[in-house]
Amino acid sequence: MTDYDIVVIGGGIGGTAIGALLASNQLKTLLVEKNKFIGGRCSTYEKEGFKVDLGVHSFARCQHGPLGEVLNKIGMQNTIDWSIIGSDEARWHLESKLYQFPEDFRKLLPKEDFLGLLKLISETSKIKNTNELDTINVKSWLNQYTTNTLIHSYFYIICGLYFVIPYHAVSTGEFIRCLTTLNKHQSVGYPKGGCISIPSAYADGIRKHGGSVKTGTTVEEIVIENDEVKGVKLDSGEFFTSNIVISNAGIKETVNTLIGRKYFDKSFLKEIDNLKYSVSALTIKIALKKPLSPYKIVVSFTSEDPEKKFKSILKGKVPDEIDYFIPIPSNYHSSMAPEGCQLMTAGTFVPKEIFEKNKEKWIENSMNTLEKVFPGLSNNLLWCDITTPHDIETMWGKEGSVIGISQTTEQAGINRPSISLPIEGLYMVGGDAGGWGIGTELAAQSALECSEIILKKIKEITM
Repeated sequence: MTDYDIVVIGGGIGGTAIGALLASNQLKTLLVEKNKFIGGRCSTYEKEGFKVDLGVHSFARCQHGPLGEVLNKIGMQNTIDWSIIGSDEARWHLESKLYQFPEDFRKLLPKEDFLGLLKLISETSKIKNTNELDTINVKSWLNQYTTNTLIHSYFYIICGLYFVIPYHAVSTGEFIRCLTTLNKHQSVGYPKGGCISIPSAYADGIRKHGGSVKTGTTVEEIVIENDEVKGVKLDSGEFFTSNIVISNAGIKETVNTLIGRKYFDKSFLKEIDNLKYSVSALTIKIALKKPLSPYKIVVSFTSEDPEKKFKSILKGKVPDEIDYFIPIPSNYHSSMAPEGCQLMTAGTFVPKEIFEKNKEKWIENSMNTLEKVFPGLSNNLLWCDITTPHDIETMWGKEGSVIGISQTTEQAGINRPSISLPIEGLYMVGGDAGGWGIGTELAAQSALECSEIILKKIKEITM
């Protein structure tokens, strides 16, 4: 007999979701999280009456996507109170003005380019086999319809929001899958209580179905014997036996540290070593004395050539005006801020190697940009918390990524790392293996796929 049927390492979205899914199938489940809190990149803290996310979040599809599907499968429908963004509750800030997309873009574009944009939107909705586009980058695909710099800048920003990498690296197949499902359900939203509400609900699901959640506990080693999983050893010296271990700790960390490279062949190790992560980010959480914007999301961008802009950033140049994705959580749920106040979160993707060389300039230009988007911001500022790429690396490991294995032309679709690792009983979950989708829904989809694989395997063994 083993101590547990399932041991899950890591309490992010992927880890808590897979734990809940398997516990709900009568499997004795243990989730181990090294931090004293669950959620990973999807955690929330409280400060002076504000509920502040560690990251910068709005959520794709909400109850209609994999985040909601997990709750449905574990019998906890309607556990999360989602506030969905309305058609008039988002704006794009360009050259000191606010616009709606796509309505207002007609005013900004030559007729030929606007018609090209409409053609793109129409044809994209009819694509059935997106896998054929997995190895084509978004910039190349977009060039078939228009070379207009403003339209390219818009798609560059969307790719940054979805995948935290530039559009000339993003897989078109992955982009279209995300875009079309998002358009179909029209349900970008945000959960009451902050992003922590999602992994908290999943962790409650683990407990509801008889599983256990240990926080503040570090797995030191995944124990392997005869190429099979035998359990996990904790930093306390405790050893829990299990024939199935699922890691939400990142694929490189799992292979190189928790297991050890000696258990894998050279070709597999080469694949792991060559995997690329998403870019890091600079995020700013802003507490305001009074509301400065009625919108739930504002996106600030410029109409510069996006690839040239990114290349100049790689060379060390800090843009005068910085692109920002700015959800306003207190406009989704008033409980996110004290009465009469407003909470904003702003994020921009930044290569971590470049950022530290010009850290102060990035922060200065960021605050100037946000003041331009929201006049009066500095005069109404109570406080702001800034998270840098270095902070992200400290919290989540040396790769310092925002999402996980990046959804590039080499790493999307069938080219995603496999959920099943080449050791019997060992699986990956989260943003580093399987799945597809935008940020957290990628991790939840990975968990759904992982649960199907494991449950099928168990059924075959017990038949």
